[in-house]
Amino acid sequence: MRKFIIGGVGILFMAVVCYTAIDFRSLLYRPLLNGADNKKTLILKLDKNTSAVSFVRLLESQNLIRSPRMFMLYIRFNGFSKKLKAGIYEVKSGETVLQLLQKVLNADVLILPFRIVNGATQKNIESQLVNAPYLTTEPNVWKNISAEHPSAEGLLLADTYNYDAGSSSGQLLLRANGRLKQVLDKYWTNRDANLPYKTPYELLTAASIIEKEAAKPDERRLISGVLANRLRKRMQLQMDPTVIYGLGTQFNGKLTHQDLSIDSPYNTYLHYGLPPTPIAMVGEDAIDAAAHPTVTNYLYFVANGEGGHQFSETYVQQREAITKYRHRQ
Repeated sequence: MRKFIIGGVGILFMAVVCYTAIDFRSLLYRPLLNGADNKKTLILKLDKNTSAVSFVRLLESQNLIRSPRMFMLYIRFNGFSKKLKAGIYEVKSGETVLQLLQKVLNADVLILPFRIVNGATQKNIESQLVNAPYLTTEPNVWKNISAEHPSAEGLLLADTYNYDAGSSSGQLLLRANGRLKQVLDKYWTNRDANLPYKTPYELLTAASIIEKEAAKPDERRLISGVLANRLRKRMQLQMDPTVIYGLGTQFNGKLTHQDLSIDSPYNTYLHYGLPPTPIAMVGEDAIDAAAHPTVTNYLYFVANGEGGHQFSETYVQQREAITKYRHRQ
């Protein structure tokens, strides 16, 4: 029987193979952020010109990989060199370089939320966009949204929208505008009969007033009913939020008699009917309330100092309620 003896060179070769395999496994499966200054997350940006070499160098510069040459070999061996996708990526605590590579190959970029708060105005949202991380600005997007209307006010549905890091504000706003159109069309189609609104835009304008007036959700339809009743009777709406909107930066936090005398198209103490545009972005519930008001004889309401309102049918009752609740304001 022959005996095969592995020489010193063979042993050395096997040792190198074993060492390389272990090193490869350590490279691919070791958590990336362990040696990166104890960071919990890290953001990496790959532009359109990023090559496999520059990708590996970026990871090396962030102290994320120990063996850039070995990782480069892995990428080339698997044919990934020309499949890397540009974008902004988040490296999370515990993730491995293999998981990160899979993200880059699938363009699984960082996703961030953008919240349009109920009652926010266009100016509020413009400020939010400036401060939104990894969101590029797009000119003229507001003009595209408001093409058929006097302004873009009210033309975004209040909600939370997720966006890809590196995408444009235009994409985000057009999506919010599209959602507004869908919801508004749904409630306009299924609105109550005999509402005093001729167009979906008028319904939206009423919804924006409801959004600003109703501090409690269960009062939305009651306030909607007051709006509808006053419009049917050709009464001035006399809604404070419309006046405040018209004042803009001149509003100092408290309405005065002088404010109520300023001749603005949004001053519903001076002008009849709805204001020319919505006064805020609204949520679906406010549109629902505008389309389905509670049927009452209420024509007035006043804040009761407890977050809600006292509703009245007559002006005498309204004056009594104002006197009763004035000290709570």
